[in-house]
Amino acid sequence: MPDDFLSAMTQEVKEEVIHNYLYERRLIEEQINYVKELAKHTIQIQGMLYRRFARIYDLLMKPEFIKDFALKIGLKDVPFKERMADDKEYRKGVRLIKIRGLTDRSKFKNLFLESYKRLHNWNNQYLEAYKDLIKECEAVNHNLKKFEDNHDLLTILNFLKNMDIEEITKKHFMGDNFSPEEIASIEKTMRFKPVRVEQFNLIPPPSLPKLTDVKDQMASLADSVYVQYRNKMKNIIK
Repeated sequence: MPDDFLSAMTQEVKEEVIHNYLYERRLIEEQINYVKELAKHTIQIQGMLYRRFARIYDLLMKPEFIKDFALKIGLKDVPFKERMADDKEYRKGVRLIKIRGLTDRSKFKNLFLESYKRLHNWNNQYLEAYKDLIKECEAVNHNLKKFEDNHDLLTILNFLKNMDIEEITKKHFMGDNFSPEEIASIEKTMRFKPVRVEQFNLIPPPSLPKLTDVKDQMASLADSVYVQYRNKMKNIIK
């Protein structure tokens, strides 16, 4: 068999390997992009959860009551405490709570209890989104390891390095995934980094009890706040 024919066959096989590699690579990239979109959604829900915590902190008035609140619901630390100072912007993102009661004390208590109920609801939504994000990260990393195990990256790199950039671009090996500059440093650009939930700077979802489980404690705390800040209640429950 002529050498040029063998050479052509070898080249064709190598190119088929490259095509298969890049096709599977694009699937991984699509998964990674989906994780990033899911992370954006989770970040949005985290923002909504923060606003509900901020409303609670606003009603509690002072750090001592806020710390007591965290302890009563079983938290060792105060969530979002680094964002607490004089932040009233949360009010633009929360619905007004309509309250009823025979006295200002009962109105404030009902306002506080309803605020906690809504906080708990948003925390559940955040928990589900956070868990989904972790699952997707794990799935991508599993597929990424399988992908890298199935392909001899060193062989692929050597093959690409033996081709000039114009030939790579002409054959559309890299599609729109790589610029000529990136192709020149192909070894760096072809290695994926594992996807970690930590890279999205999300707080781990706190575990919050249902209102029915802490209603007495929350009512008592609201009563303590009312007693100390009775003169400010008209502005809060108006």
